[in-house]
Amino acid sequence: MIRFLKAVLMVVMFSVTLAAQSGARGPLEGAWKVAEIVVTGAGASNVSNPQPGLFIFTRTHYSYMWVPGNQPRPLFKAEDPTNAEKTTAFDSFVANTGTYETSGTTLTIRPTVARVPNCMGGAAFMRFQFRVEGNTLTLTQKSADVNCLIGARAVPSAAPANDTRWKLTRVE
Repeated sequence: MIRFLKAVLMVVMFSVTLAAQSGARGPLEGAWKVAEIVVTGAGASNVSNPQPGLFIFTRTHYSYMWVPGNQPRPLFKAEDPTNAEKTTAFDSFVANTGTYETSGTTLTIRPTVARVPNCMGGAAFMRFQFRVEGNTLTLTQKSADVNCLIGARAVPSAAPANDTRWKLTRVE
């Protein structure tokens, strides 16, 4: 009887361990490095050798930081930056973090914290179309798919019409 109980206990432990290790990972989950940024329409550009950028997705949360363009961010000239240097630093960096959900090939993010205060909070959101092929994640966003807060209302971006496509490569 003791051997039987030991055998059952081992089977149960093995099953639990195997189930924990084989938890299905969503297609976006992981860390992704920015490899290319292409903007079409207003403000068109193609940055094939972008500055640092990292997108991280867990099962329900995301975080991203990236430097637009292909030039390094300028360093402050002294320990205490001038107001102009602070403005340049703010304008040369994109960051937000929060929750996300997917539906088919549509990714919707809802920033909890963002570099731009109007783009965070429950009513603010951004939509992307996504595609995962091997270790490459492509995110495409239309400027009209950005909703930020003006006053207490979420309104579509008033930015000129364009599409931005990020090509990301899996790093983890």
